[in-house]
Amino acid sequence: MHLILTDEQKELLKSIHNLKILSSNATLSASEVAFYHDMTNKKKAKLVTQIYFQDKDGKDFYQCKDGRFKSYNPQFIAATREALIEKLYVYYFDHTFEAIYKQWTKHRIKTQIVSGKTIEEDISIWKRFLSCSPLAHMQIAEIKPKHIMNLFHEWTGNGKISRKDFNNRKSVLNGIFRFAVLHEIIPYNPITSLPCNELKFKVSAKKTKAYSLDERKALLDYLNTLKPDAYVLAIQLAFMGIFRIGELKGLSWNPADGNRVSINCQLVEERTINEDLSLGELTRTLKNPKGNPYYSIRTEYVSSEAVALLQQMKDQNPDGKLLFLHKGRELTTDTFNRRLKKYCTAVGIPYLSSHKIRFTGASMLYAAGVPAVEIQPLLGHSNLAMTQHYIGQQVTPQDDSKMARILIK
Repeated sequence: MHLILTDEQKELLKSIHNLKILSSNATLSASEVAFYHDMTNKKKAKLVTQIYFQDKDGKDFYQCKDGRFKSYNPQFIAATREALIEKLYVYYFDHTFEAIYKQWTKHRIKTQIVSGKTIEEDISIWKRFLSCSPLAHMQIAEIKPKHIMNLFHEWTGNGKISRKDFNNRKSVLNGIFRFAVLHEIIPYNPITSLPCNELKFKVSAKKTKAYSLDERKALLDYLNTLKPDAYVLAIQLAFMGIFRIGELKGLSWNPADGNRVSINCQLVEERTINEDLSLGELTRTLKNPKGNPYYSIRTEYVSSEAVALLQQMKDQNPDGKLLFLHKGRELTTDTFNRRLKKYCTAVGIPYLSSHKIRFTGASMLYAAGVPAVEIQPLLGHSNLAMTQHYIGQQVTPQDDSKMARILIK
C-alpha cells in the first residue's frame, strides 16, 4: 500500500513525529509528558480518520455489540476507538526503513531462503553501516534515490572502501527495498538505476589466491616436524585435496573406505538469532555441503599419503562420529586459520586463509593438465564458471600426473 498524502497530511505526520521526540525527553514532568501524548493522539486521530474515510461512506468506526471498535479494509478490532486509531496509524505510517528491515530479516529466517550464515552477515552489515544512517528512521515510502546516493557517497568518499564492501552493503539495501515492493509497501525500488558508476572505490592490490608449490612444500615439510594433533593433520589433508573447510570439519572416514573420501555433509558454524535480531550463541550443525546437493555431495579419491593422515587421525579418535576432533571437540574455522597463520609465519611465507588452500589444489590440477570439466565435480560446483574462478592461479608449472597423485607431498 502506497499513500499519497496532501500537504496538510504531511504536516500532520511531521508534527506527530516531532511530538514523539519531545515526549521522550527525560527531563519532562509527568504532566508535560501526558500533555504531549494527548496532543499526539489528537493529531493521529485527525490524520488517520482523514485517510481511512476518504474512500468510504461512513464518518466513524463501527462499534460492535460488545463495545469494541472495528475497521474494514484494513480490518482491525480494538477495545477502544483510540486503540483502533493507533493500530491504523501503525498500518499506515509505521513503515520505517528499520521496521521493514526487521520484517525482511524475520521472513528470511522463517522461510530459510538463504543460509543462516548469510543472514548473520547481513545483520552485521545493518548494525555497522545502516542502523545509524539517516535512512533507518525514515518512512520507507519517503526514501528517494537522492537519499540513497548521499549515503553511497558517504560510504565511498574518494575511495574509502572497496567495490566488494560497497556491493555487500548495497545488497542489504536492495533486499529490503525489494521486500517492500513485493509486499506493496512502496510502488518501486529506488535503488535501481542509480548512477553508481560515478562512485570511487579503493583500488586494492591484486591479492594472491593460491599458495605456490614451493610455499606448499615448505609448509607441509614444517608440519611434518610438529606433533600431529587434529589441526596439524587437518591442515595437511587440506593441502592434499580440494575440500571446503566445512567439509573437512564434518568429515567421516573408516579404514575400509581406503582412498575414497565421501563428502556428504559440512559442519557449519552459525550464531543463533534472537527475537530482537541480535546475534546469540555460536552453534555447530551438520548440514548438506554448500550448494546444490546433486553436485556438492560427492566422493573424492586421495593419495596414499593422505590415507596415512586419515589413519593417524582415526587412531587418535577411533569412536568419534566426526573424524577430526581436537581434545574431544569439533574443529573451528577460526582456530584452523589461526594455526595456519602461525605455521606460515614460522616458515616465512605469506598467510592465505583456509579457503585459498582449495584454490591451490584446483590450480595444481589445472596446471598439471586436468581439464576444468573434470575439476568441476571434484570441487562440487554446479556450474563451470565457478570452477574457472578457482583454477589458473599461479602455482608454477610442475607435476604432470593426474588427480590424487598431483596433490601429494
